[in-house]
Amino acid sequence: MGRRRAGLTLVELLVAMSIFLVLGGALVMFLRIGMQTWRHGEIQREAFERSQAILDQIADDLASAFTDTSHGMSGVVEVTFLSDYDDRGKQRLLFVRSLAGEMRHRITREAGTLTGGIAEYDFHNDAIERDKGQLRAPGGLSEIAYLMDPRAGSELLWRGLRAPIGGEGTLFDRDNVYNLEPRPDDPLPVRHCRAFAEGVLHIEYNFWGGGTRTWELTAEDESALQSWDSTKGMLSDFPGYRAGSRHEPRDDVFPSRVQIVLSLRPAQALRFARLRRAIDGNEREIAVDTTMYYPDGAFQYILIDDEWLRFDSKSDNVFQIAEDGRGVRGTAPASHAAGATVLFGHTFSRVVRVPGARTSGWVGK
Repeated sequence: MGRRRAGLTLVELLVAMSIFLVLGGALVMFLRIGMQTWRHGEIQREAFERSQAILDQIADDLASAFTDTSHGMSGVVEVTFLSDYDDRGKQRLLFVRSLAGEMRHRITREAGTLTGGIAEYDFHNDAIERDKGQLRAPGGLSEIAYLMDPRAGSELLWRGLRAPIGGEGTLFDRDNVYNLEPRPDDPLPVRHCRAFAEGVLHIEYNFWGGGTRTWELTAEDESALQSWDSTKGMLSDFPGYRAGSRHEPRDDVFPSRVQIVLSLRPAQALRFARLRRAIDGNEREIAVDTTMYYPDGAFQYILIDDEWLRFDSKSDNVFQIAEDGRGVRGTAPASHAAGATVLFGHTFSRVVRVPGARTSGWVGK
């Protein structure tokens, strides 16, 4: 009787290989899901850290806003709180704040120690002007400006600062802010400003006025305001505007709270969706190749070319746009070609209280 040979039959090998393939496939799938989750978390972390750095600075400026127009020795101080729109429909914010750390900062501490100063503390040659004794004393207050870069397609946010406040060079005069004819020796598109943040797809400021009951902008009579004029005499289309009111500080008004909404471009490594077919300015069903990573929650916005759209819901390959969701955030409905990139921004918001607010009984009157 012959001995049985040790080993595996062909059937046993096939069964073993099938089990290994199934287990290997499951392992690869779990690793892929894990990598996607880790990558999504890293993208969220990076966006959170960037947003907090930006919001912290804006919130610090707003929390230090100065609203006492009768503070000066002459009885009147040019204290203004203003938010309007530039030529591209981008919101800008300008106000006066107390100058933090004036005596701790060498430049502001030594400014005004010599008579005859003609220069301002404004991010431009400040150290040189200090050494030459040309800086004027800041006076404890500074003008602050936040504005988007005026160049088309730019995602750069600028922060402006100027002290002392008021006078011919004030930032509240647009001609003193925008550099309409940049030169090789003065190439920046704005003056008295520093580049503050890149990758800003959208920033908006909403204001709690006398009649405000909700931050929801769809509630017409009770919603927050999207512009502000503390003098009631600079923006003719502003609620409560009165001709000649600009130089009457006794009736100046300031918001009690400001909501900042900030949308940042995600990390460049993220794959954005593309339109599967062309759409016109009225279409509300937007077909794309993927909706992975696109936001759920309070800020459901997408950006196609120069148009912002707000969607109600999304499936794997379709965004359902809200009834009034075309051309939002100050943009206009437009047609878009097939293959156009569909962007989104990581959106964050913060509400900041403004000291010394005076709003009651004036809005809409």
